[in-house]
Amino acid sequence: MTPAKMRAMLDPTEISEILNFYLEAGVDESIGDQTVNHFELSPPPQPQATPAPLGRSRPSASEILAKQVLSSPPALGNAELVEKAKHLAASCTTVDELKIAVDGFEDCSLRKMATHTVFAAGDPASDLLLIDKAPSSAEDRTGLPFSGESGELLIKMLKAIDIDVEQTYRISAFPWRPPGGRAPTKEEQALCQPFALRHLELASARHSMAFGEATALLTGEKQGINRLRGNWKSFEIGKKSIKCLPLFHPEFLLDHPGSKKMAWRDLLHFKSTISSSA
Repeated sequence: MTPAKMRAMLDPTEISEILNFYLEAGVDESIGDQTVNHFELSPPPQPQATPAPLGRSRPSASEILAKQVLSSPPALGNAELVEKAKHLAASCTTVDELKIAVDGFEDCSLRKMATHTVFAAGDPASDLLLIDKAPSSAEDRTGLPFSGESGELLIKMLKAIDIDVEQTYRISAFPWRPPGGRAPTKEEQALCQPFALRHLELASARHSMAFGEATALLTGEKQGINRLRGNWKSFEIGKKSIKCLPLFHPEFLLDHPGSKKMAWRDLLHFKSTISSSA
């Protein structure tokens, strides 16, 4: 039955109802009055393949893949990437050059997943260095070490021993936040450690505080902060020696306020030591 005959059998109300049904079903365009049976249509002509020149056979898929692999540069192994990071860090002669090098370092996958590179804040010429652990979500958002609530508590901690946070130089021992806040892998630590150690060397500070896992990230030690805290360490980097005191991280103290008593003891120990060496 043709569409014209079908319309003649229906009154306007029925036609309107059918059209509304089509509209509600998402039909918004009319193609034609006659239906088309695509199974009866002749297939479109296929382009004829150009025969290969005589005497030459077409390369197989495996030959094409082998050619692509051989023409692409080989991927560097982790040991080679670590050496590359060490060379790049050693080539930096100022803190500003180091920041540019870290920002442009593409060989650590964490850089691609992080929102910001967390490098430093404050005065690089300060005699007091504060070293943060791997970035939290707050640091990842701001690009600055000791951000958010932990940064506010740090200000209060330092003020309690007469230190103005603005007179310090604050750096991150690790430039990018691992996904979900997990601990950095050994490979990631090895890639980022050269930049952190060079940062310590280029900064002017003679004394430093390392908070939370910062000491382990810098030294590769497996001991936790509970064993390290309160005991001075010495970083021998090139011709420079930096005394460093590991402390509980302010973020840890927010979750474990009962540990503030030990943190206060460590702060007094730090103040006493730097006062006697001034």
